[in-house]
Amino acid sequence: MEELFSPDKQYKVSFGSMEIRMSHWVDQPYLVRISDNKTLFGLEHLWSADDVRWLDESTVTMNLRLYPGLLGCAVTLNVALNQGEVSGQAGNFTGTLPEVVAWINGLENPSDLYRY
Repeated sequence: MEELFSPDKQYKVSFGSMEIRMSHWVDQPYLVRISDNKTLFGLEHLWSADDVRWLDESTVTMNLRLYPGLLGCAVTLNVALNQGEVSGQAGNFTGTLPEVVAWINGLENPSDLYRY
């Protein structure tokens, strides 16, 4: 996937794409501040972004799924306010960007093959 820049080009969502199995790809998203190349949002494990859209200069929304796709959530991040919201099968959460990262990383993969 190509990088997706915010409308004012201060932030971008880049992707670490990896092939898990033959023709099974995970496109892991990273929210990066351009000025200092600092990653503001990045997840562990096998989270993949299906849909990423910038809502304004500092707010991005993305639909994420945990490989192999048995758990999904919608995430909205506002970097100007350092706030994020998560909603989905595992529940809802609101907090700072680091708190949102920690909450998502704490979710357990429902697939016995991909427990960590």
